[in-house]
Order: sequence, then structure tokens, then C-alpha cells
Amino acid sequence: MELPRLIEALSNPSAFGDPSAGPIEVHQTHISVVFLAGDFAYKIKKPVALDFLDYSTLERRRHFCEEEVRLNRRLAPDVYLGVVPIARHGNELRIEGPGEPVEWSVKMRRLPNSAMLRDQLARGNVDAGVLDGLARRLARFHRSADSGPAIAACCSFETVAANARENFLQAASHVGITLSRSTLNRLRDRTELALAEQRATIEARAARGVARDTHGDLRLDHVYWFPDRPAPGDWIAVDCIEFNPRYRHADPIADIAFLAMELALAGRPDLARAFVSSYLREADDADGNALLPFYRSYRAAVRGKVEGMKLDEPEIPEDERASARRRARALWLHALGELESPGRRPCLVLLAGLPGTGKSTLARGLAERAGFSVIRSDEVRKQLAGRDRAPAGFGEDIYTPEWNDRTYGECLSRAESIVFDAGRVLIDASFRDESRRRVFLDAARCWGVAGRLLICRADPEVVRGRLAGRRDDASDADWSIYREALQHWDEPGPVTRAASDTIDANGTPQRSLEQAVDFLRAAGLLDSSPS
Repeated sequence: MELPRLIEALSNPSAFGDPSAGPIEVHQTHISVVFLAGDFAYKIKKPVALDFLDYSTLERRRHFCEEEVRLNRRLAPDVYLGVVPIARHGNELRIEGPGEPVEWSVKMRRLPNSAMLRDQLARGNVDAGVLDGLARRLARFHRSADSGPAIAACCSFETVAANARENFLQAASHVGITLSRSTLNRLRDRTELALAEQRATIEARAARGVARDTHGDLRLDHVYWFPDRPAPGDWIAVDCIEFNPRYRHADPIADIAFLAMELALAGRPDLARAFVSSYLREADDADGNALLPFYRSYRAAVRGKVEGMKLDEPEIPEDERASARRRARALWLHALGELESPGRRPCLVLLAGLPGTGKSTLARGLAERAGFSVIRSDEVRKQLAGRDRAPAGFGEDIYTPEWNDRTYGECLSRAESIVFDAGRVLIDASFRDESRRRVFLDAARCWGVAGRLLICRADPEVVRGRLAGRRDDASDADWSIYREALQHWDEPGPVTRAASDTIDANGTPQRSLEQAVDFLRAAGLLDSSPS
């Protein structure tokens, strides 16, 4: 049966023979479709044959449904209920109906989204102590998981390297859509360097039997936390890799790297570090830490590739394809950021402050010292207005709220284009509104790159002297504008404060530059020695 017709038929509650099932929710990946019906979830496999899986026949799809149930019962024993047929019932299809099966489905208990680790994280319920429990659960799982020569063979250096290189070949058709040519080439080069550096460690761990039959797809969306349940039932992980043991038979640190990568990408690198530390301690894995940057990058690249594959699936709705495109772009850039040297790592830095605090001079210094492309809001505003000067009072002419929105919007658009090409962007603007800072820092996170806020501060008498001495500058601000802007300045809130540093701009431009360089090094965005 053709896939679109099958999806349409199973989107009808009557296919489930249960009036209480209510409206059916349908979710697709590039290889499967999940139907949420009442208390249950049903997952079918798309009839596809790709480089890394083969679901092309009904019997193969049934086999891999059975494998999915068997393997996932290790970390979700009460969720996976079995494999059920989808049969024709008159002119309709029925799940678990009589007759000749036209398809097979994995039947699962439906888990509440509120228990999903991603949702728990978004609600602020997750801290280092919570993740310590997950780390201990996973360490026990890895200790008891199957091992042996066949599994260890998948951890050989040749296999690990082939898996990593495969990502670049399979993503080549997505260049210009989900990743730039620069991102692909630089990530491939950094991956080869990481493989060469870690070859001895990879081979040594394979030789001593570290490899296990792992989960293979340990993402925030696949982990559920039920704090009211006794251990080990408080932690559940679903949707492991069943279609190809090459991706599941792996060094356990590759499992841990997946979740650590997703925590960092969600804006919580602090929790990623805490989770990894707990796991390494519980697993007594002294040398696993050295492999984490490589495996975090590898996992991000895998996810970027997979999200990109959704764009080739015509049955996936356009809104889901647009979301997949955004996620893929972020994942590829994050993969590069994991391995790139700090001084070349893609990022977005906001250089904020009131007029006369030395932002533009500092921006020029950072462009030369740290390789930034500088976007200056004063210049963007004049370009949009089509004129060089616009002396006006505070909030007047091209400085109205509407013009501010337009100017900052254009700055953000230009920054996105540069970041997509694996660039480093510095935006020189006042950023006096807290909401404005949040928009840009949130954008950096959505793009998969680091975002930082540097705030220049100077005493009023210093500012007054600088403004009086300005000549031929794109800014129209004078002392009266400064005083008005000071009255409208928002101090950073808790979220932006965590991503910000303050530069004492009362001294020389060189002193301000030295402070900014130190802050960028501490944030991992500049090499430890001067370039």
C-alpha cells in the first residue's frame, strides 16, 4: 500500500477501533511514522532503502519492528507492548484487525510529554542532581549490556572513522540548504584531525572490550523522568537504534556524548558537564573524557544529516520540513563548534553600551584580533534610510521604535547569513532594551552557536569628553542623546547576565580590548595565546 494512503487511513480514529482514541496525532521522521491514539502509540516503518537501512519489504519491516521491541525493552520494559498487524477491514484499515496484514506496527504505551527530559529541562526541573541519577542509571545499563568480539568490531578505528566520514558523503546534497560548503569542508578537516589525535585511544578501548550494545540514539526527546516512581523505573529511554547494529554497537561514551551534545545545544553546557562528570565517575571511565569532543561533534553531524533527510520526504508537511531545516542548520554548526579551534569557532557576540562608551573602537579592535565580521547598527540604519546623517532628538526621525525594529531586524538577518557560512559575527549596537538582547542571544542558541554579550560602561564625564571630540562618525548621538538613552537603559536580567561580561571602558582603547579578549578566551571563543 502506498505510504501517503496508509498515513491518511491511519489518521482516522476508526482505524484503531476505539472511540476513546480521539483525534489522531501524526508525527514523522525520515524513516518512520508514529500515530498517537488515546493511551497508545503506534509506529510504522516507511518502505525505504537507504545506505544505512533497508525497510523495503513487508517482512523486513516486521523483523525490525520485532527488533525494536526487543531492544527497547532494556530501558523501557513496560512501554513496548509488542508488534501488531495492520489489516484491511472491508474498505478500511484496522490496527490489530483480522485478515492479511498489509503493514506491521510497534505498539507502545503513550508517555506524557510532561515527563520528557526536554520538557522537564524547559520548565526548569532539571539540575545536576537529577542528571546524576540518569548518569548512574546509564552506567548500570552499559555495564550489563551485551559485549563480545562482534560488538567490539564495530568500535574499531576503521569503523568509527567510516561512520564519521559517511555523514559528509550523505550530506553533500544538502550543501547550501542545511549547511554551507565552508561548514562541510571545515568540519570534515577538523574531524580528520580529531580522528588522528584519538586513534590510539579508540583502538585501545576497542581492544580491551569497552564496546557495548548501547542505545545509540540517546536524545532529550527519547529520555523520560518520573521522579515519583522507584528506581530503576524512574528513568525510561525509548526509540533506540534497531535498524543497523553498526550505529548501536559502540563505545558507551558515544551514548553519553549524544545527551551531552543535546544539553549543550539546548543552552545548558553546565548541565552537560555535570552529567558527563557523574557518568565518568560512576562508570569509572578515566580516559573516556578525551573522546567526548569527537563524539559530541559526530552525534551532532548525524542529527544534522537526519534532519536534512526530512527535506527529501514529500509526505512530511511543510511546517515540519521548515523546522527540520532550522534544526539541521543548528546541528551542523554545533558539530563544527565542538571541534573547531576557539579562535575560529562560529559565534555571535553582542557589543552593547550607551553612546560614547567606546563600542565602535573596540569592535574594530576585535575584528582584527579575533576574526569577527562587524555589523554596526548605526551604519545599517543609515543604509536602510538611504542617507549619511540624521541628527534628531531621542526617538525621532529614523530613531523611532519602528525604525529601531527595522534596524535590529536587518542586523539579525545579516548576522544569520554570516553565521550560516560558519562565520564569527560581532554586532555593535546599544542593545539598551533587555528584550532586544534576549532575541539575539536566543537566535544564537537556535543557530547552534555560542552567544555572548559584552557591555561597555564608562563614567558620564568620560563619555561627555568623547562625544564632544567625535568627528565623521556614523553615530548621530551627542550628550543630550546619551542622557536620554541612559534613562531608558535596561540592566541585564538573569538570563542575559549569565551570558554577559562588563568592560570598564574608562581607560584606553587598548585596555578595553585586553578585557574583551580575556572574556572571549574564558568563553572558549578565542585561542589561549594571542594570534
